[in-house]
Amino acid sequence: MVILTERSQPEQLLVDALRASFDASVMNFGSYNILCTVDRLGAPADTGAARAWGGSLLLVGYRREPIEIVLCPVDLDDALSRVETLRRGEEPGPAAAAIPTLVNLTNLAGMASQDNVVEVTLSTGRRTKLDLHSQVRFDQFPETALHQGRDVADFYEFIDYFMDVVERMNAA
Repeated sequence: MVILTERSQPEQLLVDALRASFDASVMNFGSYNILCTVDRLGAPADTGAARAWGGSLLLVGYRREPIEIVLCPVDLDDALSRVETLRRGEEPGPAAAAIPTLVNLTNLAGMASQDNVVEVTLSTGRRTKLDLHSQVRFDQFPETALHQGRDVADFYEFIDYFMDVVERMNAA
């Protein structure tokens, strides 16, 4: 998530809790930009935005060097309980780790975007439909929006870059 100095304290606590979930699951976590989305093809989640959008909640990490995307499932109950703990001024325990999926030049079979949806297909046949929004709200904290418009715009620029690299590789 792009670092913004104008985040409200409740929004920053949400960012910190989600970032902790990503950091617990991904090596070299500090080198990724991340954004929060839903996989429309994933199993519906029980809580928050994921239920409203009809998919499973993911944190999408991406970086240009080495070029890759990490799709990291989030235990939303764990992340949101961390927000509550932080709101009370207490130090939360370690975040729940998940098994991420890596997307890079060796396993990407295709990528397409239309409107706010980016579909990623891996060489294994696995497909993911990322539903991207500039604001994300969770049922548990309806008063707090996660603003990620800059992140979404940057991710679309990254996708263009990623596909340019793929096309250059295929042309060689």
